[in-house]
Amino acid sequence: MAVDNVTVKSTVGVDGNTYTTAISNDKLTNDDFLKLLLEEMKMQDPTKPMDSSALMDSQLKMSTIESNLDMATAMKSLQASYATSALSSAANLVSKIVEDGTIDAKNLQKSFKVESVENTNGDLYLNARQLTGYSDTLYNTVDKSYVKYDSNGYILDSKGVKTDIQVQMKDGRFVPNSAGGITLLDTSGKVITDAETVAKYVTDGAVVTYADATNKILASSVKKIW
Repeated sequence: MAVDNVTVKSTVGVDGNTYTTAISNDKLTNDDFLKLLLEEMKMQDPTKPMDSSALMDSQLKMSTIESNLDMATAMKSLQASYATSALSSAANLVSKIVEDGTIDAKNLQKSFKVESVENTNGDLYLNARQLTGYSDTLYNTVDKSYVKYDSNGYILDSKGVKTDIQVQMKDGRFVPNSAGGITLLDTSGKVITDAETVAKYVTDGAVVTYADATNKILASSVKKIW
């Protein structure tokens, strides 16, 4: 006799009753247990009813196992859905500046610019670069291009070679003159007054500088977003 994927082997005893001798299956379900129970009741001797408590107990255990498996599957699906939703929400932080409460060597709050987000083993992380300060821009009005300069303020040419012109600096920033512009110095440290040279180099403000390496920040540790 076969019940779906369940094969039941039986034999006839000396008393004429049919008894189950073996059961093979690929996977038993609740329906299989109920069908086996009904089949057993049909085959039993009415004058000597068989004890079906063991089969009922197995059926109850199977029901509990299936319920737990269904719940586990549902939880995994919910978890995956939540992770996708959380990752999508965290993606809105890309290009934003965040703080996670850590302090730098100057006892100031560290700030980071978020470049990307990732989900690692269920935890959301932000890949961010720390803001290290500000750098003043230097513009060549003749060449119509921004110019690089070294840490001492010496202007570099297109090949990165130091020129004889230096921008007056203090603590890594340009020192503004009385007119709000910059002061140019020659190799002896004297102020350059040549109108053409003075007009050639100007600043249009500062840009934020960032660390070369990125930091991995746990999204849940973010304290401030701006």
